[in-house]
Amino acid sequence: MEKPLPRDPRIGRILLLTLLALLLSSPALPAVAGDDSVKDSFKKMGKAVGKAGKEVGKSASEAGRAVGRESRKIWYRGVQVSKPALEKAREETRRGLERTLKAMDQSIKSLKKDLEHLHAQEAAGNSGGSEDDDE
Repeated sequence: MEKPLPRDPRIGRILLLTLLALLLSSPALPAVAGDDSVKDSFKKMGKAVGKAGKEVGKSASEAGRAVGRESRKIWYRGVQVSKPALEKAREETRRGLERTLKAMDQSIKSLKKDLEHLHAQEAAGNSGGSEDDDE
C-alpha cells in the first residue's frame, strides 16, 4: 500500500491566485470569434498557466525533497536511539532464559531425587512381602 504524498495547502492557493491574476490582467476578449487576438490571448494565458504550473511543480518538488531529507534524519536518529534499547532487551532476554534454564535444571534434579526415593521405597516395600496396599 502506498502512502499518499504530503500536500502543502499553499500550493493550491498559489495556483488559484495566479490563475485569477492572469484572468483579471488579460484584456477583455473581443466579441468576434475569428479574430487572431483571441487566439493570441488564449496562447498567452496557456503559456502563463504552464509557467505557473512549472513553478508550483518546482516548489512541490523542493518541498518533497526537504521532507525526504528530514524523514531520513529522523529515521537515522531513531535507529541510533533504538540500538541501545535493542541491546538492553537482548541482555534481559538472555538473563531471563538463563534463570529459566537454571530453574528447570533444579526441577529435574529434584524430580530425579524424588524418583530415586520412590524407587527406594518400592524396593523396600517389595522386600516386605506385601504386593498391594490398596485394599
